[in-house]
Amino acid sequence: MIDNFYERLNNRHQLAQQWRTEGRKIIGYICNYTPEEIIYASRAIPVRIMSDQTPPSIADGHFQSFYCAFSRSCLDQALRGEYDYLDGLVYAYACDHQRGIFNIWARNKPDLYVELIDMPSRIDLPEAKRFYTQELRKFQASLQKALKVTITDEALWKAIEIYDTHRSLLRRLYELRSRIPSPIWGWQVLTVLLAGMVMPKEEHNNLLRQLLQELEESNLSYAPRSPNGQIRLMIVGSEVDNPRVYQLIEEAGAIIVADDICNGSRYIWEDTPRGEDPMEVIAQRYLNKVPCPVKHPPQRRYNHILELAEHLRVQGIIILHQKFCDPHEWEYPYLNKLFKEKGLISMVLEIDPNFSEEEIRTQAEALIERIGE
Repeated sequence: MIDNFYERLNNRHQLAQQWRTEGRKIIGYICNYTPEEIIYASRAIPVRIMSDQTPPSIADGHFQSFYCAFSRSCLDQALRGEYDYLDGLVYAYACDHQRGIFNIWARNKPDLYVELIDMPSRIDLPEAKRFYTQELRKFQASLQKALKVTITDEALWKAIEIYDTHRSLLRRLYELRSRIPSPIWGWQVLTVLLAGMVMPKEEHNNLLRQLLQELEESNLSYAPRSPNGQIRLMIVGSEVDNPRVYQLIEEAGAIIVADDICNGSRYIWEDTPRGEDPMEVIAQRYLNKVPCPVKHPPQRRYNHILELAEHLRVQGIIILHQKFCDPHEWEYPYLNKLFKEKGLISMVLEIDPNFSEEEIRTQAEALIERIGE
């Protein structure tokens, strides 16, 4: 069953090209603050832009070598033509590095529909909801014009229902990881999550239901059944686009049962609130989601990390830093203090898309040894 998700993730570019030949529009997005429901309501397929392990070449001519490694990889793929099947590119503002690659991408692909959504940085104020709702209405109008469609309230409500179902199914998968032993590896859960970001959500929901039926009803396990075989770890950081990172950590003698990353729990943890205006409730949902370090105030995220760590019986935490990611590096002192106060053993592991397998494995082994002692 896991192979179905891995195949779709691994062949995401080919599948997107196939959907486009079948008449579907493909809209790429850079950050998970992008309101996918609006794109889905237009009948286009939103796909997340991901890094890959090919060393950047063309992108290095556009900015300094200390630019965010994730952003450099994404832009390099665009300039190499890997994402030429896109009909549009959308970015909800989060950090300046991603804003930079969005601008360069747009400049080098002048025929591509592009839209920047101004996402507030202070997300807990009434003014933030009014402002962001207005931004989403502007995005709706822009997308309708570009794709020559009408995005109705009915279509928006349908998209909200599909996405809330998707989040609910994935939270059930997270809940299964509270078991000792966990029935599924962390790298497999990440594969499932990433596959859902590059394919139609309804199709992904059907695959999720089959997987959950295997794990919940048939009591199937994809992970070893030994209750004492692995240290239970949590990953904290930004995006992780390659399940191999998790797999290397788990090969060192651990199992990843929780995370706080952009394309992990922070992507799925909140459903859409009730309301009468679909655009208002979509805006509120994205303002309510567990924030990343570029949004304020941060306390909701800290509470989320601690609650997950307790519920999923975490024994140690790996803070994964994407190389040159300033917001997450600035936040490290606060996280380090928080974990020490709560008695949680943690370590920092810096990675980029061209990571060293031996370095990841060695550092994971060191953390596991500390926890064992």
